[in-house]
Amino acid sequence: MFNKNNKEAPEQPDKAAELLAKKEENTKLYEQLTNKNREYMVKLNRSLDDHGVPEERKTIIYNDMLKNIIKQQSQHLTARRIYGTVTDQANYLTENQTAGEQGETVRSETWKIYLDGALTAGGAYTGITGLISLFTDQAATMRLFMAFLAFAIGGLALMVIAKYAPVPGQKGGFLKYILATSGVMIGFVLLMTLGAFPSSINPMLSPTISVIIGVAAIGAKIYLKRRLSIQGTLF
Repeated sequence: MFNKNNKEAPEQPDKAAELLAKKEENTKLYEQLTNKNREYMVKLNRSLDDHGVPEERKTIIYNDMLKNIIKQQSQHLTARRIYGTVTDQANYLTENQTAGEQGETVRSETWKIYLDGALTAGGAYTGITGLISLFTDQAATMRLFMAFLAFAIGGLALMVIAKYAPVPGQKGGFLKYILATSGVMIGFVLLMTLGAFPSSINPMLSPTISVIIGVAAIGAKIYLKRRLSIQGTLF
């Protein structure tokens, strides 16, 4: 947890130096804790591991906590008095971001963000289209390749928006965002021709099948986001 030799590589290369610096700082801060506060942090680390919190996120969390604990140690306040029980703090951190995290988002690998976006966009599109067809008594409104495009291009679009969204204070971010989103839109228009493929290889999907695909995709998105600890997505 606070071992100098434990230098796990973060997922984003451009965050490597910053996260490594925080990890080394955490080691020095940990050495300044009282025995009781050290015990609290060790138990918290185990609890966060049980909750599946990624190592890089724990590094940021601990950097905030350790600084605050050391600051208040001189006033004879323990970590438990500051943050509550280990269980309560672990549950809180699992569902909420710390002040440090709010200004420093750790993103997952590109393929994870794409997967999350594909399941979100494709699931929403096919599910909603299927529901509309059911309530309007339409036999079918979506072809197989259109459903495929909803996942493939929808995932790419959400990934691009999440990755290239302008960051306040950084120059050139808005231009990259415009170029990236424009490229996605052009690609989508070109690939829309797949929807006109012969019906023999591009069958219609019934509304019920569309709804089932949509629900399954959203369910998979929720499960995988937690299972793979996907961070940095739009939804």
